Amino acid sequence: MSRWGPARDADLLWLTLAFAALALLSNRWSGLDLRVSAHFFDAATGGFTLRRDWLWSVLLHDGVKWLSVAAWLVLLASWFALRLRAREPRCRARVAFVLCASLAAVVAVNLLRMQSAHSCPWYLADFGGQAQLFRLFDGVPPNSGPGKCLPSGHAASAFMWLAVLPVMCGTARRRALFAVLILGGLAGMVQVVRGAHFPSHILLAAATCAIAVLGAAIVMRPPAG
Repeated sequence: MSRWGPARDADLLWLTLAFAALALLSNRWSGLDLRVSAHFFDAATGGFTLRRDWLWSVLLHDGVKWLSVAAWLVLLASWFALRLRAREPRCRARVAFVLCASLAAVVAVNLLRMQSAHSCPWYLADFGGQAQLFRLFDGVPPNSGPGKCLPSGHAASAFMWLAVLPVMCGTARRRALFAVLILGGLAGMVQVVRGAHFPSHILLAAATCAIAVLGAAIVMRPPAG
């Protein structure tokens, strides 16, 4: 077992910095956002052809979201069961941390998203819409569109599970990180393919989730095992 300490969760800080740097690279320091989204945009129809495709919009988009919701509710039920039986206090503390940290990550992403002036790709003039594109840290143009698209709320439903890292150690922790990155990559790819988000939106969702989990770990100091 391992007790909490700042050094133990330093990888969450490094993940935050890496995701944020990659987001800046994709959005501000290169044209990667536009090039990737243009690959899925059909100029002939003036839209993203897979935006309402059943596989991408229902199975992969809604499926990932509801899978995360179901997993969170199962954890909540497990915590109640452990508390009612007054058993496994360390396990109960770990479950409580994952519940709180994952919820904090989702709330943080959605609070940022609700304040954002950046619009989704499918609203932009570059991709058949009317809103004006602007990069991170640029001034907001007069016609920025409906906004509320940065960072990606859907990607947060996968990256929220970075919350399991502070309660795990060794090989299990590395495997968990790999699994969360794969799930987050899938959730993000779904939104990019559909024209809902740029890659930078996904990366900033990951960065926000990582820093929210790190903050929760500092405050709650969960036991790891």
